[in-house]
Amino acid sequence: MMQNVMKARTKKSGSFVEKWFKYLMITPMTIILAGVAMYPFIFALRLSFTNAKTMNIRNPDFAGLKNYASILTAGLFWKSTVLTIIYVAGALSLEIVLGLYLAILADKALRGQKWYVSLLITPMLISTVLSGIIFRLELNPQFGVITYYLKFIGGPENLLDTKHALITVMLIDVWQWTSFIFLISFAGLKSLPIEPFEAARVYGAKPWQTFWKVTLPLLKPVLMIAVIFRMMDAFKAFDHIYILTAGGPNFATTTFSVLAYNYAYTKDHFGMASAMAIIMLIVVILITKRMLKLAKWH
Repeated sequence: MMQNVMKARTKKSGSFVEKWFKYLMITPMTIILAGVAMYPFIFALRLSFTNAKTMNIRNPDFAGLKNYASILTAGLFWKSTVLTIIYVAGALSLEIVLGLYLAILADKALRGQKWYVSLLITPMLISTVLSGIIFRLELNPQFGVITYYLKFIGGPENLLDTKHALITVMLIDVWQWTSFIFLISFAGLKSLPIEPFEAARVYGAKPWQTFWKVTLPLLKPVLMIAVIFRMMDAFKAFDHIYILTAGGPNFATTTFSVLAYNYAYTKDHFGMASAMAIIMLIVVILITKRMLKLAKWH
């Protein structure tokens, strides 16, 4: 009887240690990450309620909701909101379609699959600053290679003018980050069970039917995670946009991030820039929450 009690206690103690040991192991890193993430957030939140500038950033005067009111009543804010939504929706849509298509092609490839995958993920490995510099040279109206060939076929001479600038920076984002959607989709395809595909083949399903009825539903959770990460990243896109156009010409590419930067470093109003960042954070959280609900519902 005593032995059984001791065994039960030992088993219970072992299960308790097993349950909490994994949490104990990740606690130090969780604390570090929380500190790294929370301090800038709290600092920015504090600045958003002040009139912080370069000279008084250590001890700024309290401004209440004045910064938020100024931003929300500014016409440029709403223009940047529309531009950001167009940029994110356009870039993300193309990246999903192209990334998924390329992942399916790579999954079907029998020869040279490793080379194919390595080549397709290369743009993602390039710094966004470097990609901005590369395309600034390539799109130069005087000596850019892309501009030269566009002129040769009768295309526009300047892809960074008011009419084409937003589409151009959007396509550069697509060029660089389609590889992210591709990589996640490709890994997801490799992890799918083979049985549903065999059943579809037995029932005589055509390739497009197999894709819509089997592949896409099974891949949807993985794809949704990739889309959410890319959406959050696209909302704060800044490097290549600023290098190529600095938000111009005529505010044609002034997205959320560019506008926040201009508030901070052009107008020297860190309070307004912080308020802009907080507003952008709230927008991204709300959209992400909505997307997660849709993913769960489906």
